[in-house]
Amino acid sequence: MSEIKARELLKKPYTRVLIPDEESGAFVAKIIEFPGCIAQGNSPAEAYERLEAAAESWIEAAMEMKQEIPPPTGDIQYSGRILLRLPRTLHRQAAQRSELEGVSLNQFIVTALAEATGFGQAVDYMGMVREEMTAAVRAMQYRPPMPKPVSLTPKPPSQNELLNSLVPRRSTH
Repeated sequence: MSEIKARELLKKPYTRVLIPDEESGAFVAKIIEFPGCIAQGNSPAEAYERLEAAAESWIEAAMEMKQEIPPPTGDIQYSGRILLRLPRTLHRQAAQRSELEGVSLNQFIVTALAEATGFGQAVDYMGMVREEMTAAVRAMQYRPPMPKPVSLTPKPPSQNELLNSLVPRRSTH
């Protein structure tokens, strides 16, 4: 019975992570919501297959011990607000640093968390891509001035030039 329930639970969108181990060439797989639920395989498929078996055992053991099975993180609703308690010295240092950078303490902490989680790198990369795209669009919109057309045929003489060429010139001597 618990085996069937474990399989049903594993159909939910739990966060499965695959990490290649460069030293051994193996792959480590884990389910983030299940602490200690980890498996290893020589290929991604083998690691995931072993992870599913380990996850079933993890759920069955948790159920036998009457522990609550955590929901998938995708099911959790986040408000975007947290209550944060930190040492006074860290609070003071963060406030001073945010003042130096000319941002609010909240924005300073958000930026620090984004950098720590890798989100900041993604935002930086997206900003860099946006700048490159903007520069490319501007380059496509720039049209250098067209040079004035140059005639390869000789220009016909003006009326004055024709008259002057017909009238003999007097010498001033």
